[in-house]
Amino acid sequence: MNRIFQLFAALLLLPGLAMGQDNPAPTAPFDTSYPQSSVISARIQRQFLDSIRWSVSAEARNNLAAAFAERPALDIWQDLVASDGLKTGNVVDALTAYWVLNWVTANARYNFKVDNGPIRAQLQAAMATDLNFRTLNNLQKQEMAEGYILRFLVEHAALNDAAARKDVTALGRLALASVTRFRQEMGVDLLALEPGAEGFAPKARPVSPVGD
Repeated sequence: MNRIFQLFAALLLLPGLAMGQDNPAPTAPFDTSYPQSSVISARIQRQFLDSIRWSVSAEARNNLAAAFAERPALDIWQDLVASDGLKTGNVVDALTAYWVLNWVTANARYNFKVDNGPIRAQLQAAMATDLNFRTLNNLQKQEMAEGYILRFLVEHAALNDAAARKDVTALGRLALASVTRFRQEMGVDLLALEPGAEGFAPKARPVSPVGD
């Protein structure tokens, strides 16, 4: 799974490939969707909650379980990202939301409106060229997508809570966690990227005055 993100990072360093400037556009977008199974979703959620119990606390696990019992996790996620054109049942949509959330958190750009479309296209292009991803079956695709959807929900709730309380210390911890997570798991420096009309790209270096 991490190879996909590492490949995406490599694409960012090759603007012609990442932005489609030097390659002809594909006749059809690479399909990253999968048929959803409620049985598999229940197992993924159960395993996720178990991991929260051991990595955080039993109380955190129980609170999440209660929230998901009141309303399905996938429904919560869908409402949060619907305005960005993202949907359940598609790996690239789940990963796009996760990338954008972590970029916003890492860079403290809470009120910045990110255009998800170009970022989704970049991730989709990376997946299309990754042989490991292309060999995933529908079960593996659902496990990947819904794993990141659940992580998104937890991290999104933590960010919203800290922002609502104007807890600068908590916001700083969340930012550091996002930066560290992407550097260690994906080999990507979120602080060095900026979203724009062409998706994520390395931030422009400030121009030094002549003579400096």
